[in-house]
Amino acid sequence: MVKRVARVSILLPSLNARKFLEERVDSLSRQTLADWKAIVLDSQSTDGSWEFFQSVANTDCRFHLHQIPREGLYGALNRGLELVTTEFVHVATCDDSMTPEFLAQMLDALEQCPEAGIAACDVSLIDRNGNPLSEETLIDKMSKRSARNLLSLDIVRTAFPNETPRQTNLRPVPHDCLLHFGGRSVYLSLNQLVVQTALARAAASFDTTIGSVADFKWLLRLTGSTGTVHVPKKLAIWRYHGDQLSLQPDPSRARSRKLAAESTLRKISESKLIPLTANDRAALLLPFEIEELRSIFGGLLAWCKSLVRLIRMLVERPSPTWRALRRVGLRFGTRRHTLLPMIFEAVNLAPRNVE
Repeated sequence: MVKRVARVSILLPSLNARKFLEERVDSLSRQTLADWKAIVLDSQSTDGSWEFFQSVANTDCRFHLHQIPREGLYGALNRGLELVTTEFVHVATCDDSMTPEFLAQMLDALEQCPEAGIAACDVSLIDRNGNPLSEETLIDKMSKRSARNLLSLDIVRTAFPNETPRQTNLRPVPHDCLLHFGGRSVYLSLNQLVVQTALARAAASFDTTIGSVADFKWLLRLTGSTGTVHVPKKLAIWRYHGDQLSLQPDPSRARSRKLAAESTLRKISESKLIPLTANDRAALLLPFEIEELRSIFGGLLAWCKSLVRLIRMLVERPSPTWRALRRVGLRFGTRRHTLLPMIFEAVNLAPRNVE
């Protein structure tokens, strides 16, 4: 039998996730694309996870096992990126899953768009038991507003909240990077991405000192350097069980996000990828100011600042600003309805269909 050369490495960081591992491994085994290898990064699990992986590796040589120190998720991913030898890499969080077509369709999309270094798909949301996630499931864990915001993350966002792509589309650099300036990640999970390994490494290591903001900071750097091909299909599966790091209260999160955004914005401005004005740059940072204020007075102040920025946009670039304002129903000045659409319209940073 001719041994196939793996095209994509799958990083499997694991710490006491035994109850989810059979479903996760089964989702890999059922992939219609078989040219992959899994790099298991077990952080000294004590619940039988390591022994389970050993049994899997005994029957499937595509699983490569590594026991590593307990350095947290992002420390594990940093170690994993050093071990990757394939052209593409995918992070398969152990509590999540994927459809059988995930790898095949994501790599196909990257082949269609060689200028894209990232493939991103939409995601199905499930609860701890594998049932579709609903507002009723979440209502005891968070506010109704937070529950609705979480459920809305199943679709990869665009600059225009009510416009959902229906075809595979190329989002040119720095499209997805700027979308992060809405104050939250464009993607719900790393589990819905396949990335060119060279670009993943070039984005530098995950910051292990800022908690769940490490995802956000790393993705800012990554999407600031390459375009994304978006496959509007729910090929990835994300499981809510309430223990996710990103869902835990963290008063330092807003500050860390803002610092990461400021650093990235400086690089975008210096690169002159797109013609951002001083007013645009100030407007891009407003959502992070809103997140830090967290009060009725602060929210009102932020809305007033947004109005001032919007008026300047109407003066500087009246036609595109007015077109974008109409497309969003004249809504602006909130975390959901930012000034991003006006900036995207002005610099002509729109996705294009590739099918």
